[in-house]
Amino acid sequence: IFLTNMTEVRDLSSLKVAAADFDSSCQFGLFASSKAYKKGDAILSESPLIILKHPSEPDKVRSQFDKSCFAAKKKPSNDKDEKDDNIITDLTLPASSTKDLTAHHIKKLKGLALAAASYAMHRPNLTDETKEKLFQLYHPSTNNNQGDGVSDDEKSALKLVNQALKICQQIAAPDTSLNRLVQDAKGADELINLLLIYSCNAFEGGRIYHRLSRANHSCNPNAIVCGSSSGDDDDVSVLKAACDIAEGEEITISYLGSYLYAGYPTRQRVLKDSKYFTCQCDRCSSTVHSDLASCLPCPVCHPRTGRYLDEDVMFDEGDEGDLTVSYATPKNGMIAEERSIECKGCNKITSFNPNEQSMRKKKEAACVNYMNKAEDKVYDRLEGNDSVTSNGSDGDKNLDVEKEANEQFYEMATSICGAKHWTTHFMNLSLIEESLANFQSTFMSMGQNAAEDAETMEELLTGIAEAADGTERAWVYASGLNLKTDPSQWLFDYTVGLARALVSLGDAKSQQYAAQWISKVEDYAEAFESDGMQKVVSSLKNAWKRHTSSEGEESDKKRQKVA
Repeated sequence: IFLTNMTEVRDLSSLKVAAADFDSSCQFGLFASSKAYKKGDAILSESPLIILKHPSEPDKVRSQFDKSCFAAKKKPSNDKDEKDDNIITDLTLPASSTKDLTAHHIKKLKGLALAAASYAMHRPNLTDETKEKLFQLYHPSTNNNQGDGVSDDEKSALKLVNQALKICQQIAAPDTSLNRLVQDAKGADELINLLLIYSCNAFEGGRIYHRLSRANHSCNPNAIVCGSSSGDDDDVSVLKAACDIAEGEEITISYLGSYLYAGYPTRQRVLKDSKYFTCQCDRCSSTVHSDLASCLPCPVCHPRTGRYLDEDVMFDEGDEGDLTVSYATPKNGMIAEERSIECKGCNKITSFNPNEQSMRKKKEAACVNYMNKAEDKVYDRLEGNDSVTSNGSDGDKNLDVEKEANEQFYEMATSICGAKHWTTHFMNLSLIEESLANFQSTFMSMGQNAAEDAETMEELLTGIAEAADGTERAWVYASGLNLKTDPSQWLFDYTVGLARALVSLGDAKSQQYAAQWISKVEDYAEAFESDGMQKVVSSLKNAWKRHTSSEGEESDKKRQKVA
């Protein structure tokens, strides 16, 4: 046990751990040791021990690899993880090492190879104290990677980093830090452990921390990792309480990003793939509470034509509609293949059973299978693993094709899973993001032709109205999950983007509407966003006041001129 300000890292060997098949003697957690915290309180701030992704000088990373690895230059990618740096897309791995591997698997190997190169570059400048802290962090044991004490997920991590090591041994340029490290037996062992630590502990951008990396995951976390309030130091991260935290309570964060708001099977898929463990937090292990992110219109109450919902059920206008839609939800803790859904309206339970004899029950049960397949397709789409993305020309994607594909996936999600399912909201937010990004450039290009401008403005206003409706639905959905985190954590950027578009329209009514949206995120911004973003929020909120004041001053000038 060691104290860090008002927190302490504790050995979890005598406590319940996140995954039952982990070796608890190697597990630690971060706890509120000597005080309670209120929502928004800073718990600790920390700079990383090391950054193992893309340093500011990409050419130095490239120099660690043989030049032949970059012979086939590729066009820049629009992928969300690659748009700021194209080393991953440029790097070509040996064909013998990637045979029969998926594009996703290859991308992970490239990321590990770049992390290895970055570590090799940093290693000579690391102090003994920094290295000791770094290698204290949790990672699967390499001593018995086939033993009973290692989970299947950990074995996957071990297999992957060993593949990465072999690739680095093949493609490291002669007389480089990376080559010297991987060709030395002790160095290779050190790198294996380092890559395991990177895989299990790194934050966005490859940042690894001494204390923050000790914080365990929960699908209902009580803390959030933010940037520094000044925004001046990108390397400083601040851990803040997402809700009230009692003295002695474990401090948990989410490793899921936006997938915190997805259903149970998808959350597990993300964690197994990215952090190599099966989550057993309260939200995942509880069979008492329903998986509210996976609500589905009840197939008993609302029979389908084929696999698709009727339109009035699909869109569910709520109080404004003529139909009350009954929803069925799975229990938490159910994997996709075993899911059953229960409707509180008819008290019927529906589960997928391919051996069901009754034709009616077969149709009802098939709806669960349709939902599972829709979730997989939407996840692959969001991750860029679908056929549309993979058929793009090396990142130079046709934006119209991408938009059309997102619209099709949104329609699929809505028609199969309904208006309250996570897939519908995620795809709709993708469309909203595209719409808001396109708004400003389109708006600024107007002024050349009055007739065309009128038509364009009508389209923009329709787009803003649709974005507002979709964002409002996402807010209702996120609030309904009853998580400890504020929905603003997920919806802040969309809400601020919508407010920016409304303010840009220039009239007081639109700007007052923007202020209403900003009121949803104002408290969150004050507690968790940087000083600069707080000023943006304040400016958007008060834009209508400036507009009204400006109109008043103009009226005063006119009256004075008349007088």
